[in-house]
Amino acid sequence: MAGRRAMRTTDRPSPLPFRTIAEIVHFHGRERADKKALCFPPAGEMTYAELDENSRRFCAFLKSRGLSNGDRIAILLPNVPEFVVSYFGAIAGGHVAVPVNYRLSPPEIGYILADCGASTVVTTREQFDKVSGLGESRGVATWVLTDDEAKDAVPFRSTLDREALPAMATSSTEDVAVLLYTSGTTGFPKGAMISHRNTLFNVESCRAALDYREEDIGLITLPLFHVTGLDSQLVALLACGATVVLQREYNTRDMLSLVSRLRITALFLVPAIYKLITLRDDLNEFDLSSVRIAAYGGAPMDPETIRAIRGILPAALHNCYGLTECSSLATVLPADRALDRADSVGFPVPGTRAQVRGPSGDALPPGEPGELYLSGPHIVQGYYGLPDKTREAIRDGWLRTGDIARMDGEGLVTILDRVKDMINRGGEKVYGLEVENVIYAFPGVAEAAVLGIPHPIFGEVPAASVVPMPGAVLDPEAVREYCRTRLADFKVPVEIRIEPSLPRNPGGKVMKQELKRRWNTGMKEEHR
Repeated sequence: MAGRRAMRTTDRPSPLPFRTIAEIVHFHGRERADKKALCFPPAGEMTYAELDENSRRFCAFLKSRGLSNGDRIAILLPNVPEFVVSYFGAIAGGHVAVPVNYRLSPPEIGYILADCGASTVVTTREQFDKVSGLGESRGVATWVLTDDEAKDAVPFRSTLDREALPAMATSSTEDVAVLLYTSGTTGFPKGAMISHRNTLFNVESCRAALDYREEDIGLITLPLFHVTGLDSQLVALLACGATVVLQREYNTRDMLSLVSRLRITALFLVPAIYKLITLRDDLNEFDLSSVRIAAYGGAPMDPETIRAIRGILPAALHNCYGLTECSSLATVLPADRALDRADSVGFPVPGTRAQVRGPSGDALPPGEPGELYLSGPHIVQGYYGLPDKTREAIRDGWLRTGDIARMDGEGLVTILDRVKDMINRGGEKVYGLEVENVIYAFPGVAEAAVLGIPHPIFGEVPAASVVPMPGAVLDPEAVREYCRTRLADFKVPVEIRIEPSLPRNPGGKVMKQELKRRWNTGMKEEHR
């Protein structure tokens, strides 16, 4: 099958001529000087030559502050051009870029700034006022503000009022270029150390699996502080010499307008957004014929939505799976398998090895569920300042993903659940994601989360919290009956609650422990 051949390990495109991330904009600044690199409606655009020069000017500013190789530069910004300039400028100087989720609370941001030892923070006046006075921020020597002025802060525009650094710092491909903090649902965030090699391998994975090209125009709606928006969109597209459009704040109608007006060719969205698109009654107002790549990840997409999207977008639809710890992409489902294997996240990207292992650490035969392990040049070096956590997560070059999966004889990977979220119903294993896939296919369902709740006989049994689409009315019993016709009896949720929303952490992940707390609290109140 053509889709399968496209994913073979040996079938990678000729590599691009980059050893470090910073070389990307410097190379294209010479080779494609006048081509648009960035578009940021409604403010304007930036050519590759301008992006290269601005990045090297920002780099010169950092050097003027006495910074050394390896110093951490935190970027606390939404999807704006200053983010991109700061990112490439920091890396050009041999520093480490630290994108930070600006949606976190001030104490959470303070924790990350202290943990990474940030010497410089690029941010907005609003964030400066919230965070700069915290005790955890005492180590920050320089604050750079993109939208205002303040005492003890440097205006971003003044960082560019200097000669561009003529040459970039000498960096090894193995040097850490980026710290990305994981948004785990439990515990403190950990800084994943991503090297130049990790990132550039992911660039080649995007070229091989998603077919990014120089002529593409990619729209970034996902946040740049997230590994997908940063590595599998911004860096990967710019490495190809493509044009990147930044959407600062997500709005579906605005997104569709940008696609139509700017002739966007590449999208990477979450399934819920694609589903919302299919339900709109104003699609005739937009020309979406330019889209040729429509990637998604983070959740399953039901076959009904896949069929509907195929009727709206003339694009190759790819289900993608990855983690911060593997620098973004790990597996991709070829577009020609999107419907017949909608449950699967696809094949490992070229150059990646995947194994499903049992509790003993031995590889399991095809079809057997176990923990997914990954190995390849994209596996990060570890967690910053946490050698014990690193040893727990990465063993002999293999990353423990924490996801339960199975791999069939063809090599297709299906994610079943998180290891910590698996439900043990009297000895029968129930994988939440498998049940969620079924619920997502029920008409009118926007979101679903399956969890285990206490049971006096079986220990725990599956239950589900379900969020309806806007305007939809869901009958819990109808959803349960739908599950009964598609799942084994022991997998059917014993109860379904219709909720207005699911609790999520600032990284967007569903907090199932918080859901369990709500369910347990509700059950106790019911029995009073």
